[in-house]
Amino acid sequence: MINPDDVIRDHGADAFRLYEMFMAPLADQRAWNPNGIVGCRRFLDRAWRLLVDPDGSTPIRPEVLADRPLAGETLELERSLNRMLKRVDDSFAELNFNTAIAAMMTFVNDASERPGALTIGQADRFVRALSPFAPHVAEELWRRLGRETSIAHAPWPSADPRYLEDETFELVVQVLGKVRGKVTAPRSAAEDELRALAKGAVLKWLEGRRS
Repeated sequence: MINPDDVIRDHGADAFRLYEMFMAPLADQRAWNPNGIVGCRRFLDRAWRLLVDPDGSTPIRPEVLADRPLAGETLELERSLNRMLKRVDDSFAELNFNTAIAAMMTFVNDASERPGALTIGQADRFVRALSPFAPHVAEELWRRLGRETSIAHAPWPSADPRYLEDETFELVVQVLGKVRGKVTAPRSAAEDELRALAKGAVLKWLEGRRS
């Protein structure tokens, strides 16, 4: 038998709450796995370190507070964040919060792989989305971001449809009904440009044939 007090003592109330939602959709039967709660605690630690330097003297990492244009890796993070926000929103309809938490884990991984790309606006929206799942950690991060009122009164962050699609897609090229090549193409490309990209990806299969 699992004693919640023992789990909270060892891992914290937020990790316990997070794991309860991450195990499976709420309507499903679930078996307790002690390794699972360790993973949830590690995720919260990573989310904390994403915004807070444990060896620093400032409430929030200075690079998060810096102004930067929405381009390059910062734009990539904006797309990742909006995909996360969409999945979190969707999870409330079916009460499958495990998918929301998985999306937040993906965003933290994406942001951790791009040091210096995260903006304060992105951090703000991530913390607000985290709040229903890990309210204690989110409240502390919210205060460190300089917010004076409780995160419980903050508006819910909505996904921006403009950033839900990538700027590129994988163009699959067939020759005589068989896949012979794949190439990354911009979504804004015209038909002639797509045709040229496709041809370039399968040149060896077109030798001796009319273009």
